[in-house]
Amino acid sequence: MDLKVGRSTLLDSDAVEYQWIRMMASEGCTRHVINTSIQRCLGGDPETADLLRRIATKQCSVNELLSTLES
Repeated sequence: MDLKVGRSTLLDSDAVEYQWIRMMASEGCTRHVINTSIQRCLGGDPETADLLRRIATKQCSVNELLSTLES
């Protein structure tokens, strides 16, 4: 499944999508709940959802996601 957000959103660390993911993490949602929510709302596969969560929580760089999407 394709992502429903564009490259400019992915590159914007202050994008509302990343803020939403950070909010879920700060509220104590589990990794599984966050990743499932990301897939349902923003699209993508399990790997993409996990990368988005890790980017939002500053555990990895957006470059990892861009590399995955381009391959």
